[in-house]
Amino acid sequence: AAKQDVTAKQEAPALPSNVASVFRRRPVAEGEPEIRMGLAPASSLGGPVEVAVTSSLDLTGKPKVWFMIGGGNSGKTVEVRYLIGRMQEQGRQAILAALDPANRSLATWFEGVEQPPSSDGVQTARWLREFLTFLMTEKQHTAMLDFGGGDTALAKLVDAAPGIAATMEDAGLAPIASYTLTPRPDDLAALDTLEAAGFQPKATVLIFNEGRADSSMSRDEAFTRVLRHTSVRSALERGAVPLWMPRLEPEVMQEVEGKRLQFVQARDGQVPASASFPPIGGFERAMVRRWMERMEAAHAAIQTWLP
Repeated sequence: AAKQDVTAKQEAPALPSNVASVFRRRPVAEGEPEIRMGLAPASSLGGPVEVAVTSSLDLTGKPKVWFMIGGGNSGKTVEVRYLIGRMQEQGRQAILAALDPANRSLATWFEGVEQPPSSDGVQTARWLREFLTFLMTEKQHTAMLDFGGGDTALAKLVDAAPGIAATMEDAGLAPIASYTLTPRPDDLAALDTLEAAGFQPKATVLIFNEGRADSSMSRDEAFTRVLRHTSVRSALERGAVPLWMPRLEPEVMQEVEGKRLQFVQARDGQVPASASFPPIGGFERAMVRRWMERMEAAHAAIQTWLP
């Protein structure tokens, strides 16, 4: 027993201070083949793409029509919730429309969301055409259209009328194509297909969602494959603006969404009048406030495009 006590008290040998780590995360290989999503890449582009931080396209005073495009869990609804909350704080409103045939989650966040009566792609495309015609006739409404990850209506309409962006611009509206992207190459399918089909509004923004990236990696490392892709490079070269959606800690985002709070409510420690649950905690409120400040800074590049 005594021998065991002596052994138990022995300290572990100190690690040598000059040991160097041999582990390095393997970078994405330069020679990897490009994964082609949707249509084939338009061309073979070489060299880095230089893009302006701030767009020179001024949309001040024009009614904006935001086309929110992206796969499931790419950040579309988060972007809409942020922009609508920003509008509400400024005393302004927008028309919202949810067109995803399967999951119209936008309607669970806001009242009065316009929706096609059917999930059929052909009928939804017809409804979309009539909705856009209404906006062009009225010439006064700001609108945000959430197409969801399973939408086919926009692609069908663009196939039938490739010049819809130019038609809207000629009518005095400002169509804005907003693509939310994660490190998944699959998210590029809609961008690749719609751009190649002719849907190229002068105002196009690529929103790279840092919240969907591995937190142990830098954002550039996580998005390497996406940033190198021909569809992204082509869109940037024609004038699309890249934005980085900042990361909000997943547990904080989950609490905000679980309690169905608008970001302004979460930031200010508020809950709906009928709620029986408490507001989010003080540290979490501070994190939401900081995230909203970073969102505002990120969107400064397209200040005149904001609804």
